Amino acid sequence: MKTNASIVYLWAEVTGYVFGVLEELVHHTTGTIDVVHWDKRTVNSTRFDISHSAGIRFHGRTQISDIAIYDLLVQRQPAIIVVSGWMDKGYIAACKRYKRLQPKVKIVAGIDDQCTGSLRQRLGQVYYAIFYKWLFDFMWVAGQLQFSFAQRYGYGIESIISNVYSADTRVFNVRAGFCKRFVFVGRFVSIKALDLLVDAYCMLPDEKQQEWPLVLIGDGDQKERILSKQNTNIKVLPFMQPEDLRAELLKGGVGCLTTHKDQWGVVIHEYALMGLPMLLSSGCGAATEFLISGYNGFMFKKGDVYSLYHALELFTIYGDDDLKRFGDNSAQLGARINNQISAMSLLSVNYL
Repeated sequence: MKTNASIVYLWAEVTGYVFGVLEELVHHTTGTIDVVHWDKRTVNSTRFDISHSAGIRFHGRTQISDIAIYDLLVQRQPAIIVVSGWMDKGYIAACKRYKRLQPKVKIVAGIDDQCTGSLRQRLGQVYYAIFYKWLFDFMWVAGQLQFSFAQRYGYGIESIISNVYSADTRVFNVRAGFCKRFVFVGRFVSIKALDLLVDAYCMLPDEKQQEWPLVLIGDGDQKERILSKQNTNIKVLPFMQPEDLRAELLKGGVGCLTTHKDQWGVVIHEYALMGLPMLLSSGCGAATEFLISGYNGFMFKKGDVYSLYHALELFTIYGDDDLKRFGDNSAQLGARINNQISAMSLLSVNYL
């Protein structure tokens, strides 16, 4: 049954996976869906091309003032407002003003922060309780680490909803072939630890490198450092839109994310959906949902080149049947979340 609730997203950058959930929401509501989003390009932008969809109105943040955001809320009278955290003060100001006008509106904070127990977070909990707790009715979290974060910020289980992120299952829910190669997808920036991956890979014997090439897909300021290695077994491909990325991943391989810290990492879900064995660092938030070491891949200690080398080496030792079984197990874990589950998780606030 469809809901007649109108929804307004006050979001950061719209990516392919966010777009997939938005399109799913269209099928489950007769109300309007508006998305205000950050549209200013930065070095960290993913460069996803927004293809306009029937039922969704997009508003670039550079084209809409703080006052106009409030006016949009008044005009649309949304039952649900989704805000990507509290980074954009204009979003917060509009929500505060509208909440006073319509106290029954349900305002949802989309959260991918991990609970670290740091002094900064402990102080932040006090600040949040004073200035924000009254505003946000729910926290919409990604996984286990984010659930703990929401609890620390004063939310009980009835006020925490899950599955804020899903890979776009319309694109990536297709099985890849089998191929001996390591594949990294992401931004070429220092926090992704590409230097660590390249250094560990180059420690493999030459014959193993030839049998297991390394493919890096993306762009960023670390690109020149990678190219300077002049290793013919390392191939660098540019950033790809989702459909092109799917075509490349369909060739198969071991999906890698070696980051020092990734709050979530939707690419991990994409790997899983496509049935890729995985090699992930302990800094990957989504590993809690999509990786079981020895079942569908291996985890290494973040920042440790020797731990990463050992994990790479394990893959080169395993037989084809073992690697194919890893892929089957990844697909099983990837099925835990999809666009519909994510969309319906949000709409569940209508019944809470």
